[in-house]
Amino acid sequence: MRSLNLIFTLFFLLIPAISAYDGYVKLSGNAADKEWDFLPSIPDSFDSSSQTTIEAFLLIDQYGFLASKSEFKLDAIRSNEPKKVNLTADKQKYEFLYLLNASSALTFAYKKQSADRQFFDCYSFNSLVIGSCEDSDLILSNSSDRYKDLNQSLLYIDGENEALELNYRVALNNFFIDELSVGLEFTEMQYFWLTPLDGITSNFILNIKIEGQKLGDIINRELARLPQQSSWSSKQINLSFAKTWPITQSFNLFYELSGLYIEQDGYISTGSIPETNFMLTSGIKYSVDRFEIAILGSFYKNNLLGFEPITVNQRTENYFNRNFGTLGLEVTYFF
Repeated sequence: MRSLNLIFTLFFLLIPAISAYDGYVKLSGNAADKEWDFLPSIPDSFDSSSQTTIEAFLLIDQYGFLASKSEFKLDAIRSNEPKKVNLTADKQKYEFLYLLNASSALTFAYKKQSADRQFFDCYSFNSLVIGSCEDSDLILSNSSDRYKDLNQSLLYIDGENEALELNYRVALNNFFIDELSVGLEFTEMQYFWLTPLDGITSNFILNIKIEGQKLGDIINRELARLPQQSSWSSKQINLSFAKTWPITQSFNLFYELSGLYIEQDGYISTGSIPETNFMLTSGIKYSVDRFEIAILGSFYKNNLLGFEPITVNQRTENYFNRNFGTLGLEVTYFF
């Protein structure tokens, strides 16, 4: 992240020198909230989500370079422990562009996304709460050095992914499409978690009956629903169309339709997740001098599958047959 911050700092300092070339700087953000009834229905546990992004692009002759960084947040409120789940993930993207001719280009991108470590003090196993919170029925701790990073919590989870993406873009000239993009994306995903629950060896504890079931069986079932710790990969085909229609000299309508096919390799599913998804983004742009402001909305058919890799794991896969939507704002400065 420091290297990306340095790139943006140098970029802004050098804007006067590079203004002879084409490029832009863009700030954007989007959000969703359970109180927004006009967006697609969401799971009961969902509270809110947001994403903020800064992006810079520079084109010199036939070559272009794009750098962006974003922060994705997802907050959930559950009736059982852990009652609050807060995911924060940072993403970095570096993309190189080569113009084949006046109407087509190839792009190659590297992306990395890392989630902040989440700590959970308690966890519900049917009606039994284990951990160190006020509602705990059973306090569990382990003095082994293996668990010292837990800082007295019951569980922590973090994860990251890296992706390579190759795209072919072509400009078209018809009423429905200005630009077509088709590409391939390869993503490697890894999750980490730690809990003393997997170190319980006492038969007395494991054989405690909770609602007619052994606690050991309940714990094993819940641990199996945590993100798998062995890495897995995905292969993805991406396709998108985009179009802008001028309304007046300053106002434009636009849309972008993105579709994907995704295949998981090495992922141990607890059920089934879709292999396809699409996102429709539409809105209005206002241009004045070198600035452009856009108000937009996005609709996802199968939640964020394929668009935010950090959201894919065994704990969340049952949400990927649900729609999702966001509202957003973009401000772009062209030079």
